[in-house]
Amino acid sequence: MLGVHRTRVAVIDPHVAPYPRPRAAALDAEVMRILVRVPGLADVGKWAVGVRRSRVLGPDHRPLFTVDIPDGRPGPLPGALIDQPGLEKALRAGLSILSNVELRTGRSVVAVEQDDDHVDVTLDNGDRVRARWLVGCDGASSTVRTLLGVPYEGVSFPEPWLVVDATINGNVDAVPTLSYVLDPRRPLVTMSRPGAYRWEWMMLPGEDPARMVDEAIVRELVGAWVDPDTIRVQRAAVFTFHARAASQWRRGRVLLAGDAAHSMPPFVGQGLGSGIRDAANLAWRLAEVVQGLDGNALLDGYEYERAPDVRAMTTMALRTGRVVQTRNRVSSALLRAVLRTAGAVPGVELSVGRRAQPARRLPRGTAGPHPGAGRLLPDARVRIPSGDVVRLDDLVDNRWAVIGYGGDPRIHLDAGTREWAVARRAVILAIATPGQQTTAEAGCTVIERVDGALPAPRRPAVTIVRPDRFLHGTIPAPLNAARRASTESGAR
Repeated sequence: MLGVHRTRVAVIDPHVAPYPRPRAAALDAEVMRILVRVPGLADVGKWAVGVRRSRVLGPDHRPLFTVDIPDGRPGPLPGALIDQPGLEKALRAGLSILSNVELRTGRSVVAVEQDDDHVDVTLDNGDRVRARWLVGCDGASSTVRTLLGVPYEGVSFPEPWLVVDATINGNVDAVPTLSYVLDPRRPLVTMSRPGAYRWEWMMLPGEDPARMVDEAIVRELVGAWVDPDTIRVQRAAVFTFHARAASQWRRGRVLLAGDAAHSMPPFVGQGLGSGIRDAANLAWRLAEVVQGLDGNALLDGYEYERAPDVRAMTTMALRTGRVVQTRNRVSSALLRAVLRTAGAVPGVELSVGRRAQPARRLPRGTAGPHPGAGRLLPDARVRIPSGDVVRLDDLVDNRWAVIGYGGDPRIHLDAGTREWAVARRAVILAIATPGQQTTAEAGCTVIERVDGALPAPRRPAVTIVRPDRFLHGTIPAPLNAARRASTESGAR
């Protein structure tokens, strides 16, 4: 993302090649929307498949509640099952087209020093790299965080889990599926997509992790679902889940992102997704600071916006985990009864499947005071002057956007704000008013609503969209520098 924003970047990765075994398994629609705009990842079929079915099963593996997402559902899929090795391979291939990004593999960071202007990083072979900023994206056991002396506090689940990934010749399941199994004897989460399975079993008190990954034990557990002779186990490993966060995500010119800044249990599938959201939020800020378009204080908005969201996701994961992991037979039976009853009500499962994912927004109060601030720009279908119907993301991409209603928004901008938009190569859009002629100067694209998204405000206004596609807000016209600045995150 920094490379797309024309920023010179050096990536230090101790791994020479992408990690070959599966790890993260699922991503939601918002994160998929971020990734398809990253070079190398547009061909989603090489590394992901949309989730088409979500189920809650009983101990006998019979469905208690099933949600099918119809193929005709408008907008992006509510989530996807991914092949992380395929995703990482595509990411590395995408770097090859970014001449301003240098990838150094097989090297590790052993020391970090910083002053008011630079960060000096020492590598394990003695080489030194000088940069203006350093981002530690090096996982839950982050070397960068440790070198900074930043505490990493939280809790660990007392129950370890056995995770088994396997491949199979054939289609596995015609419908990519995510299932929670409410079995008080041994709680389980299972996923299937074409050619692959994943099972996650909670281990019981007294079970030896070393023994649980033994081939005989794995075959016995897998045998309740498939013929173990028909699959090839890629990985069988025991994990302890954590809910931890760094006490601060920035110290001077060093920032933390992803698991280096926070880790959470996997029960809502938001671990990797939260790290990708970090990247989307941080990349445009760093690019603006490095290019001299804004001051260092802009980076304070990164943790200010992301930390509350991570805390909320972690709380949700902990609550879901308590439900999934319950071994109380009475509680489990009551929950199964409720779900079975809900699933038996005509139309309930179908209604849930057709319901769109709730509109995403930043935590309230973090993105500014103007109407719509912090909401995610809908990836609506629009018609452009050629007559083609495209998505808004196709027009906005990873850039700032300035949107007007009924005409070119630049007529409402003062000179300083026009210069601000030009410096950031902002996309200029005008949403046509039905039945009226829409005029626009060169450099402004007139679009017509197809999905009905982005309704016009009641009085003249301009909507500003950030490069991560969250709204700065819809600001009354005329738009001057003072009004625009009042929307900027981080200027609390």
